[in-house]
Amino acid sequence: MAVSNEEFFKRLADLVKDINSTIQCAAQPSNFRGQGRIIDLIAHHEGCAQRELAVLAGVKPGSLTEVLERLERNGYVSRQRDERDRRVIRVALTTRGRTFHADLVAKRTAFARRLLTDVSPKEREQFIRVVDKMQTQLTDMMAKNAQLKRKG
Repeated sequence: MAVSNEEFFKRLADLVKDINSTIQCAAQPSNFRGQGRIIDLIAHHEGCAQRELAVLAGVKPGSLTEVLERLERNGYVSRQRDERDRRVIRVALTTRGRTFHADLVAKRTAFARRLLTDVSPKEREQFIRVVDKMQTQLTDMMAKNAQLKRKG
């Protein structure tokens, strides 16, 4: 059965949306999006500057500040001025934040295990090959578009 491009991308988008919704619903102690992702980034870049964290998260510094204020109010993160450069604010997880992160990782692991129960190792490898091909094509397309913008 041939699958149209439209059907392929609709199914892919629906899957990604459903996965994100499921993870968001299961993992959030309070009701705002992106919190788990920011906590995960901080866990992997403990003590990084707030501006660096904004770049890693791909968000505007002002938007990140709002999220960090909420996380700080809820006791998940602490923000401290850098002693050598008072303009820099360093972000770290608190004990409560580390506990939340560990719980988040455990939930994601259990979710992945359940979701992939009926997907064989061979099917996973095939899926990765397809995703890699699509990523290569997308990267090439983005590079060509960037070249066209520079010329035009």
